[in-house]
Amino acid sequence: MNTELANRILWVLWPSFLVAAVAELIIFSMIDPVDLHVFNVPIEAERMPVYTVGFFFLWAITACASALTVFLQRSPFEVNRCPLLPENRPVGCPKQDAAGSAGSGCGG
Repeated sequence: MNTELANRILWVLWPSFLVAAVAELIIFSMIDPVDLHVFNVPIEAERMPVYTVGFFFLWAITACASALTVFLQRSPFEVNRCPLLPENRPVGCPKQDAAGSAGSGCGG
């Protein structure tokens, strides 16, 4: 796994973990899990499993928000770079002539 991908994953998971923890503290300080109802049916579970499921649900929601932020902040270079090696690019590709130039930033 390259360093850039690992950094992006950490940029998503760590802040979303912290926000989910704070959100769970706020939500469950106002709501008792024993009193929860889903579609007008009471939840037949103890408090701890409800806290756990609630935390992971909040973590997933906040991770989606963080991932969207990381995705949208990509630089123009990251968006426009060509993932193919210069010799594998289709005929007519404007970046195909970069095969001999080092440091073109495309493909490899």
